Amino acid sequence: MTTKFLKTVLFAGCLLLATDLYAQKTTLAPVVIYLKNTALLPKKFNLISYAPSEAGNTAVSQYFMPGKEQAFTFEEGTKLYLASNEQVATVMSGQRIDKEKPFLVVKKSDAGKTFSLK
Repeated sequence: MTTKFLKTVLFAGCLLLATDLYAQKTTLAPVVIYLKNTALLPKKFNLISYAPSEAGNTAVSQYFMPGKEQAFTFEEGTKLYLASNEQVATVMSGQRIDKEKPFLVVKKSDAGKTFSLK
């Protein structure tokens, strides 16, 4: 084998290794949290999330019965908003609300915790 070929293979291997190490560093672990309706009546919640690795958002509108608890999985650092109808309309029009104060910024230490939806 020629020296030029060996240098090319070595360079490609180093590049792949560096890319893999970078991807491992920037991938944030998923965190499972629980959201619970602690009210005495059924209630509709609009949940909008902005994950660090995503360009856009995720929006979920759901009715929670009294005492209902549901698991959600988010990437560490995700901003969660309990959005009003006005905020939902803003997001649906293509604008963002992630400059506003979030309900929660998901941390690794939140894993397994239950958060009350009021």
